[in-house]
Amino acid sequence: MANFIVADDESMAARIRSVFSFQDPNAPRPEVLPPGQAAARLAREQAVGVVVAALPADPATALDILGRIAPAAGGGLLAVGPTSDARFVLQALRAGVRDYLDRAELEVELAAALKRLAEPRAAASLGRVVAVLGAGGGAGASTIAANLAAALAAEHRSAGLVDMKLETGDLAALLDLKPTFSLADLCRNAATFDRVMLERTLARHESGVALLAAPARVADAALVRAEGVARAIDLARAMFPFVVVDVDHTYREEQLAALRQADVLLLPFRLDFNSLRNVHRALEHLNRMGLAGERARLVVNRAGLPVEVPRAKAEEALNMKIAHVVPEDFKAVARANNNGVPVVIEAPNSRAGRSLAQLARSLGPPRPSEAQMMHAASRGGWRPWRRHVVPAAGRDAT
Repeated sequence: MANFIVADDESMAARIRSVFSFQDPNAPRPEVLPPGQAAARLAREQAVGVVVAALPADPATALDILGRIAPAAGGGLLAVGPTSDARFVLQALRAGVRDYLDRAELEVELAAALKRLAEPRAAASLGRVVAVLGAGGGAGASTIAANLAAALAAEHRSAGLVDMKLETGDLAALLDLKPTFSLADLCRNAATFDRVMLERTLARHESGVALLAAPARVADAALVRAEGVARAIDLARAMFPFVVVDVDHTYREEQLAALRQADVLLLPFRLDFNSLRNVHRALEHLNRMGLAGERARLVVNRAGLPVEVPRAKAEEALNMKIAHVVPEDFKAVARANNNGVPVVIEAPNSRAGRSLAQLARSLGPPRPSEAQMMHAASRGGWRPWRRHVVPAAGRDAT
């Protein structure tokens, strides 16, 4: 298959060509096409390999070029340009670009991209999806979700986190992140976004957590669709050993799409009458839809407050055993939340920190990928993911 460079800058074309030559000195040199003639030339080619487009500085012109050449470029279109405008990068990816490369790091990024394109696709990792559903307000579901993701990231190097509380999402604040993009941005092209677009949308935390944030504006919540949610979680579970999803209790279609993906469903509640009533109603509704069953686990949060319902009475009322209890630890949790640092990082030896880390460990090991299982079988059996501890990082409380 023939490779092509779309550029009107000879020096840029020469830099791109040199990377191709270094990768495979025996391969034919890529043909350089002027942007105005590229679409017609590519359309005449029977088998297009990689197309690298060096974008002009004007965003409108650049997007026009990409829109014209993307249909004929197949799945190997790479764009080279500045990365200072994150929204433009996302628009380029939506236009059909497989990967967007930083012009300032052209040689390094293009070499890595060509290597990825040349390698056969590895079997997708079957990451475990953990949905956290607070049946009513005040259950602390978002705090639990953020801390589970941080604890899982410390154990397994990384973890995905999805904020499905579209109108009121708190996860970005709990992690002190300022996401540029959100789930709503992905859902504008729900049928076409891919892993590269998802990666560009995630907000990265130093703990190893990658957050897919809720929309910054309440009005944008209407853009989130069930098919986009399902696709985002599918892609995320191919990227991370665990994906934690903070689900809202509205039971709208996009929320149900997340619940259907879950391998484990945690239902945090408090030992008071209103919280018990809410979780009872939630379990009844979820069981009626076939979304609870053995996946569901009850988690008591802030246990040990005065005049609470006894645990045995709660289990009797819900006709279900409580799987885990997080003790009341207001000082440690409130300080961590106010600082934007998960309590499992800020105060790992606190009562809440230890309990939430234990809850994360109880979720079990991540599923091995098909490739990992085949490799293990050839060596005499599968061995669980090796524990990897990341040193705690946080900020001093003020």
